[in-house]
Amino acid sequence: MKGPEKENTGEGTGEGPENKADDDGLSEDMSFEQSLEELESLVDRLERGQLLLDESLELFEQGMKLARMCNRKLSRAERKIKVLIEENGRLRTDDLIEDE
Repeated sequence: MKGPEKENTGEGTGEGPENKADDDGLSEDMSFEQSLEELESLVDRLERGQLLLDESLELFEQGMKLARMCNRKLSRAERKIKVLIEENGRLRTDDLIEDE
């Protein structure tokens, strides 16, 4: 039997329970895409301006955590790409060129 489950009080994002989440429903196990989607959702809610000050502050804090999570995931991916790019057996440290 697993440890006691955390009760979902419906606070925070107002959505269902998250897997392996901390108090504000965020989890490092979320994919980059999930984190970005959640961040975009929070920004949309904040931009509508229909929230109380405390709710806005809570969402802003969650958004900052999500932004940091996304940044960490992107940094890890960038480091991995630099390691994987080899030319004639030597690591080439050119900047990553993104196709738009």
